[in-house]
Amino acid sequence: MPRRNPDSEPGCQVKPFHNIRKMKIKSYLPAAILAALSMTACQDSFENIDNSIFAPTLDTETTINVKATTTAATGYVEASMAKAMDSDVTVSFVADESKVAVYNGIYSADYVMLPQNYYNIPQAEAVIPAGGTTTGKVAVEFVNLENLDISTTYVLPVTMRSEFASLSNDTFYFVIKEAALVTVTADMTENYAVFARGEQATELGNMEQITVEALLYPLDFPNMLATIMGIEGGFLVRVGDAGIPANQLQLATSNGNITDPSWSFDTNKWTFLTLTYDTTNGECKVYFDGVLKGSVQTGNYRQPVNWNTASGDITDGPRGFYVGYAYDANRYFKGYMSELRVWNRILGEDEIKAPNHFYEVSPESDGLAAYWKMDEGTGDAIHDYANGYDLKCQKAPEWIPVYLPAK
Repeated sequence: MPRRNPDSEPGCQVKPFHNIRKMKIKSYLPAAILAALSMTACQDSFENIDNSIFAPTLDTETTINVKATTTAATGYVEASMAKAMDSDVTVSFVADESKVAVYNGIYSADYVMLPQNYYNIPQAEAVIPAGGTTTGKVAVEFVNLENLDISTTYVLPVTMRSEFASLSNDTFYFVIKEAALVTVTADMTENYAVFARGEQATELGNMEQITVEALLYPLDFPNMLATIMGIEGGFLVRVGDAGIPANQLQLATSNGNITDPSWSFDTNKWTFLTLTYDTTNGECKVYFDGVLKGSVQTGNYRQPVNWNTASGDITDGPRGFYVGYAYDANRYFKGYMSELRVWNRILGEDEIKAPNHFYEVSPESDGLAAYWKMDEGTGDAIHDYANGYDLKCQKAPEWIPVYLPAK
């Protein structure tokens, strides 16, 4: 409710009589004239009450997401009036540190005031012109963000001030926080993906060294086998098999399978998988969330990996590359997939553990042969950001909103 004008409290009869005295109107004026003057003054006063300045929307919070590469951003504030005035109305926009505690109290947060050297309001005073009802959008600039410690979440309250009678819904809140690097992911339950154009994916062929990475959220392992990616009967990264737990990772090759009890996934939890294989010596390493799991294994597979074959008839014809499918429809991965990558070299531990490596890499990274972020959010197409080897899902997956890394 708008704050009342002090001159418009219930005893508003005082105002017309005060005006009468200033005008030296004598007390013998007819009572009807006095009553008329009193009613007119009260009406003017109540019009001022109703015509407050306010934010044009009830939602006055804006989030500014900051990545490591973000240097600047812009937000906006705006003042509105219910009814136009006959003269200009000036509104100031002021950074208001006192409102940080108000915000934290409402949202049970512990955000801190954004330091002054990271924001600027170039047009700190704006005008609602005579006959108009809004200042229009006023920019709030966020600067030097590359130097901001984004491990902390900040808030910048910007409050409107004016000499006009009243203000309501008068503070805008800008929340400045580390950006989510992954905001949507694909539920690949009972689904799979193949090369969209049936093409030969040149960069995925003749790989003497390979690193396979995937950000995975298994919901369950209802079947004996679940496929991550690869070629059945050739070189396949999968989970489970006869004789091992359904949640245990396995590298299945044409020259034998490699696994270890420590390569076990938890359900309902994000795990970043890295598997490296060197065909020159059979050395296989598996990392969960950047941590080497178990001992280094030695496999008998000694030929280059060829994942460049377009998917064909799964059961009878030449087998090709798939995500989430191998041999039959029961070997799907029940859960969410994101950040699928294939490298034609062995990644070192320092690279695997690099900041934010689990959530994004540069598409121009050395040796990155395919990069399916699985972040489309709609449709059945999966774009390859590295070399354009796009995938097409058997059906449009359910796209799941997420916020990773979690804060």
